[in-house]
Amino acid sequence: MEILDTVLPVFVVMGAGYLLRATGQIEAAVNAAFARLVFYVAAPALLFRGAAQAPLSESVDLRTLGVLAGATLVTAFAVYAATARAAPARRGVLAQGAHRSNMVFIGLPVAAYACGEEVLGAAAVFIGFMVIVCNLLSVLVLVLPHHRRPVDGGAARRALLEIVENPLILSCAAGLLCSACGIRLPVSADRSLELIGAIALPLALFSSGASIDLGKLRADGRAAAWVALVKLVVHPGLVYLGLCWAGLEGAALACPVLVMGAPTAVVSSVMAREMKGDEPLAAAIVIGSTLGSLFSLSGWIWLLRVA
Repeated sequence: MEILDTVLPVFVVMGAGYLLRATGQIEAAVNAAFARLVFYVAAPALLFRGAAQAPLSESVDLRTLGVLAGATLVTAFAVYAATARAAPARRGVLAQGAHRSNMVFIGLPVAAYACGEEVLGAAAVFIGFMVIVCNLLSVLVLVLPHHRRPVDGGAARRALLEIVENPLILSCAAGLLCSACGIRLPVSADRSLELIGAIALPLALFSSGASIDLGKLRADGRAAAWVALVKLVVHPGLVYLGLCWAGLEGAALACPVLVMGAPTAVVSSVMAREMKGDEPLAAAIVIGSTLGSLFSLSGWIWLLRVA
């Protein structure tokens, strides 16, 4: 019941978003506006406040950053190697789908509800770090299959520029700077950020549910299923083993595993379209992993509670 109390509300909110979108109560343009509000305003406010309030010694853990980066690199390149005979348009998409987590829209809400909001400071740091890692890695695996063919260099440059301009990265960096300098937020600023950040988690879940299109699973259900298995079980499994080996436990172990155990990020289908990847396959991986995450995240919470 404790696990259901953690996971079920997350997917009820997502289900509400899906039903309202499916019945035409919410249009695609409105949901896109919700997603922009979370990405550019609410989530940065939440992560900035979490990073600014947490002592730097508690929020920055090099062991966690090293394990997350290592597990992600191993997952991406293992899938890339395993799909050597796949068409170039599919190979990079499969590798990207196996490692790129929906950290902010699904992973962070699940981790916050399971571990408590005290994990937000540390989560802000490793999410900001992994946004950079995953963006660079996605560009690499999507470009490599086309190395003998002309590739749109502008798309790769735009993707790299988005890393520098990413509001999640900027807000985490600003929060860390405040923490390092010992700057305490004025009460009025802190309360304002708290109110803005409070909408981030529920609205992110609602928007994620509203973006689900079950019809896209028809594109390539079998490939989407095995990549979803890697994304939801193998990738967070490597994170779990690495963090255990590094000596982490409690929330310091559970939070990264749950965030990285989130389904494939929606933006992966956009990257696939921009960089000559198989966009229908990318969309199928996103939907398939999102549906499967109801069961996998429940399993991870059970394992982490038992451990």
